[in-house]
Amino acid sequence: MFTFLTILIIIVSVFITLIVLIQNPKGGGLMGGLGTTTSNIIGVQSAGDVMEKTTWGATILLFALCVLTAFVVPKTGNAAKAKTLTEQAAKMQVPTVPQSTPSSTSPLKQNTQPESK
Repeated sequence: MFTFLTILIIIVSVFITLIVLIQNPKGGGLMGGLGTTTSNIIGVQSAGDVMEKTTWGATILLFALCVLTAFVVPKTGNAAKAKTLTEQAAKMQVPTVPQSTPSSTSPLKQNTQPESK
């Protein structure tokens, strides 16, 4: 399933690249060479609209395929090993730190005499 989705993503990406290269917002590009064929089929005015809608549709399809692929990506690692490590960590006891009483002299107060120059 993962391989199939990856191949679909590659195909849709190449299709989007070709569609974007064909269209040009200023009316030129490769669309000019296909102008006679396109104008006979869908008309000159709506050719840009169809290409734009095709680009947006293919982009949404690519996004959906990428999200779907994230859910079916093969998991790496050993799940049993991870579960065992989690159980071992849960069984470990955290050592307690012995409580010490504060001393009367703090390390900051040891050198209180001014230095003579």
